[in-house]
Amino acid sequence: MQRSLFSKLLLASLAHGDDSITDAYFYRQSPWVDAPVAVGTGDWTNAFDRARALVSELTVEEKVNLTGGVQARNGCSGNIPAIERLWFPGMCLTDNGQGVRVTDFGSGFASGIHVGARWNKELAYQRGLAMGSGFHKKGVNVMLGPWLVP
Repeated sequence: MQRSLFSKLLLASLAHGDDSITDAYFYRQSPWVDAPVAVGTGDWTNAFDRARALVSELTVEEKVNLTGGVQARNGCSGNIPAIERLWFPGMCLTDNGQGVRVTDFGSGFASGIHVGARWNKELAYQRGLAMGSGFHKKGVNVMLGPWLVP
């Protein structure tokens, strides 16, 4: 009798066990939030005008390449290809965290959580400045870093 009850409970738990595999089970799905529409006013007027002019000259294939990127064996985690006819030089995106990843002659830095635990703004600033300098010297355009989502 007990073995039968145990078997039924075990079977029931296995049947419903997949509910707890995702975070959505515990935290529920975040509500949809529309992206803000940027209008490019004030100090950003010139930048937005230049961006609109560039995008209006792009072909569909070039737009796809800009948003999807390409694979290249250059040490970058992500690559946005150059568009020579529009004088767009392309971009190298590389993982961040403790410094430039997969490279030689790079510096390693303390994790951001450890720097934050010091409550020292100057230390955090100097770390960011040194990391940015290292990325710049390696030809990286965008430092990909840790991020959080709702």
